[in-house]
Amino acid sequence: MAKIENIHDSFFKKVFSDIANVRTFLEIALPAELRRQLDLSSLELDATSYVSEEYKASLSDVVVKCAARDKQKPVDVYLLFEHKSYPDKKIFIQLLRYMYLMWQQDSAEVKPLRAIIPLVFYHGKGNWKIPTQFAEQFEVGKELRRFLLNFEYLLFDANQWDWQAEASLPLKENVFLLSALLLMKGAYRKDLETIRQVVRLWNKMGLIEKKDQVNFLLIYIAETQDIPAKQLLKILEESELKGEDIMPTLAQRWKQEGIEEGIKKGIEQGIEQGIEKGIEKGFILDKQDVLIMLLLTRFGLEEEEKAVIRSIESVDKLNTALKMVLTAETGTEIIDYLNSESA
Repeated sequence: MAKIENIHDSFFKKVFSDIANVRTFLEIALPAELRRQLDLSSLELDATSYVSEEYKASLSDVVVKCAARDKQKPVDVYLLFEHKSYPDKKIFIQLLRYMYLMWQQDSAEVKPLRAIIPLVFYHGKGNWKIPTQFAEQFEVGKELRRFLLNFEYLLFDANQWDWQAEASLPLKENVFLLSALLLMKGAYRKDLETIRQVVRLWNKMGLIEKKDQVNFLLIYIAETQDIPAKQLLKILEESELKGEDIMPTLAQRWKQEGIEEGIKKGIEQGIEQGIEKGIEKGFILDKQDVLIMLLLTRFGLEEEEKAVIRSIESVDKLNTALKMVLTAETGTEIIDYLNSESA
């Protein structure tokens, strides 16, 4: 399997592949007047079978459909989600391509063209300054502009989102989605306070019992925040959580195996060199432990599969395997990757 190139895209798609998460998100993201016109209880994920081989690499992140509330003109409305972690001036062309492919399928099947509402989810470093109407891309006067193709996308800017505002109240019933949105909001800055808030939410709302979801969120934290494992463990302990039950830590490994082994060898080869080697060994053992724990939680593991993981001493390969846990359908995919000769 190819390496995961973008942790943010993978995280977003995994979170929004759950229709309950999509429904809760739309309750806070859609303008009130639009929300009143849609029956979100009828929401379902679209299979996106209309996408050709040519465009699979640039497939929109999520497509859902729901019924409009207009009883006189019953129709399905499609919502097209596009995730962005940086301001992308090509957004209009990308959205237009996706909508064209959907309409192309409608035309081929001799169906009325579907109603499509694009929604851009943004959580990057800079401000999103791109206009929301396509016609604004053209430097022409009003008289000419009215003849041009135009559409508008909805923008959810996580940087401007206030999770404690009254409009965000529906998220209180979905602490996993709330945690995911907060972590994406803070993904591009070292935001220890947000992580503390998220961990406190896990404890308060009972998510800590759902270790599969907690481990998934912890992987994202580890991949996007430059936080040492010991500091993350401290945050977990501050919230009265047993960090060792959630994730093996570097600190524990250094004490139990890494530094002990390093000091022992250091007596023979030099204290400084021995401790350095012990820490390196402890780092690898920690990666192996976390991978074993996550695979056990998600898929289960045979003893021989554990042995495969223990045989891997490449940090890069272990890191890639940890990322693959986000999107893998089976544990076998990850074990096969570890058994391969790929770096």
